[in-house]
Amino acid sequence: MEPFWHPVLEAASLADRPRAVTLLGRRLVLVRLDGVATAFPDTCRHFQAQLSLGSVVRVDGRELLQCNYHGWAFAGDGACARIPQLPAGRCIPKTAGLRRFAVAERHGLIWVCLAEEPRFPIPDFPEEADPRFRKVRLLEEHPMRTSATRMIMGTLDDTHFPWVHEGILGDRAHPEPPLHRVWREGAELIVQYEADQPAGIMTTDMSRPESDAGATVRLTYTDHVGMPNVIRLVKESAAGRYVVWLATSPVDYNLTINFWIFARDYDLAAERDPVYLQMAAHVREQDRPLIESQRPWIVPPFWTQIELPLGPGDLPLIEYQKWIEELGIATAV
Repeated sequence: MEPFWHPVLEAASLADRPRAVTLLGRRLVLVRLDGVATAFPDTCRHFQAQLSLGSVVRVDGRELLQCNYHGWAFAGDGACARIPQLPAGRCIPKTAGLRRFAVAERHGLIWVCLAEEPRFPIPDFPEEADPRFRKVRLLEEHPMRTSATRMIMGTLDDTHFPWVHEGILGDRAHPEPPLHRVWREGAELIVQYEADQPAGIMTTDMSRPESDAGATVRLTYTDHVGMPNVIRLVKESAAGRYVVWLATSPVDYNLTINFWIFARDYDLAAERDPVYLQMAAHVREQDRPLIESQRPWIVPPFWTQIELPLGPGDLPLIEYQKWIEELGIATAV
């Protein structure tokens, strides 16, 4: 998973103090230096104290990240710029610097890539800047005890709707899978299908007096998987468009932080936002115990025959798994 962009923190959470995050089992420190978000290993080159316990100081007109153990300070490019204990006239060793990781800010998140070059760009989210859409953000209270690939597969999987989300996204009396169209387009896996779902805030403009909460709504799903860790589900019905956007942060092989954004182009009153957030959180918590129960943590490759995906219902998951195997993400257990 190293050669991909991963979201690690809400951008608004990185202000005037360094922040500690973990990505793929590595401890990192995020810090803004002269307004630019930067990521380094969260260990000082001196005696390995956590830099996230340090502070931002200004020296000779520029901001540095200072370790609060012995005062070593580092510039935005990772070079060590100050060692208070160094004798006068002696140069700072070049090996005293830190490795700087690639950082980007997009969709209100800070993204980090641990490889020298990211394999794909950060996936698009067209509705984010579209003024016709009302957006709400959800950061789950607790990380998910699962892998990022399991989380994406769980979100892409539509055949669990009648069983886990009955009355909201499906009906157990009608568990038949839809007819999927699946294809790749650039750095995306795209899935499209039609389905009938119970009327609710994700399919119907419930603010209208004539809305029928007991009806069934026909809608079209178009799912965009930004390989390998972002998914955008677009639901289009007579009410309009409802979008679920998820970016997963693989803290470790068995721990994932999920960043959710929900967008809608109907029922646009701001006071309705809590209703949508409450429903989104409810659906997420319905999924949690089942996704967290899956073993092995990491999606096993097909050759192991540990799992038995079946077509045609599981076609989107089969194609996603084929692609992550091609990318070298699921190759061993």
